[in-house]
Amino acid sequence: MNLKDKDLTIYVGSKIKEYRKKRKMTQKELAKLINKSDNTISNYETGAIAPSQEALFALARILEVKVDDFFPGTTTDGYLDQAVSNTDNEMDIADISFLNQLVNHAKTLNDVDRKRLIDNIRLAVEFFDKTEK
Repeated sequence: MNLKDKDLTIYVGSKIKEYRKKRKMTQKELAKLINKSDNTISNYETGAIAPSQEALFALARILEVKVDDFFPGTTTDGYLDQAVSNTDNEMDIADISFLNQLVNHAKTLNDVDRKRLIDNIRLAVEFFDKTEK
């Protein structure tokens, strides 16, 4: 498994944990519902092992989410994916996840606060660009 695959496995695991907790389920309860051990669920959630395709479909059904919800870039209506694909630099899953969280957070703000957030990000980018030269 290369580093990018490992990053993706960790990301998927964190989403499994997030959705399990939203459903107020224990690892043991979830494991029983998909015919796995609670140790297997723990390993999924920490990224120690990747769930099989069959397991992902079972998890999605039990957790009442789409399989796509376990993967990055699926909650921003494609804008983040487009931005990432337009860059020349490779971004890892943690970077994509952070940007995804940032976009989702910005969507929750009122117009004034969203403008303030974006203005501050622009200021940080301008400062970074000046210090890089």
